[in-house]
Amino acid sequence: MTTRRRRGWEQRLLAAMAYPANLALGGVAAFILALPVITAVPAVVALGRAYGSWLREGDDAVFTGTFREFAATWRRTLPLGVAGAVVVALLVVNATFLLDRLDAGPDPLALVLAPATAVVGAAVTLLLLGLPVAAHRSRDADVKHWLAESGYLVARRPVRALALLAIVAAFVFTCGLLPTIVPFLGLSLPVYLAHVSLGQGDGAGPGRGGTGPEADHR
Repeated sequence: MTTRRRRGWEQRLLAAMAYPANLALGGVAAFILALPVITAVPAVVALGRAYGSWLREGDDAVFTGTFREFAATWRRTLPLGVAGAVVVALLVVNATFLLDRLDAGPDPLALVLAPATAVVGAAVTLLLLGLPVAAHRSRDADVKHWLAESGYLVARRPVRALALLAIVAAFVFTCGLLPTIVPFLGLSLPVYLAHVSLGQGDGAGPGRGGTGPEADHR
């Protein structure tokens, strides 16, 4: 009986230690893959699929799994990576321009466009957060399917999605204060939180696919 209890305690401890280790290792793998910038979205998708296998199937090899998933999906996701980099760059430039105009004094046009830019930025962020979850749920689907399923995952749980957005925004601010954590958690923590927030309770396993409520019962 004592041996069983000890083994159970040790197993729980090892399982708890695996979480920070896999977050850091997966984050490093995705950070390396995302260095060319246009591969950031493909890297996030690969990390999301590796984390899906870890969280739902117990595959702890997230570091090598991220590289393996990247090799399997980069051709599908690279065009989206280029488009995503362009959209994010435009949003950053636009936000910087509007903030500068607001700092210079009251500007009616900037007061109207700034909230609109914030809404568009939030929508793009949520879509990108749901993308790695969708890529794991429907492993054999194409990018259009993943984007549609990402939108569905966000829409079906709006409160969780907004909470996820707030947490990720706070984490990005923290990364600005502590840039040394970016290579380890900059990509991995948002992807992990997306799985926990948007992917909990789904019934779509690897290769099952499907967008919409019916996918949750497959």
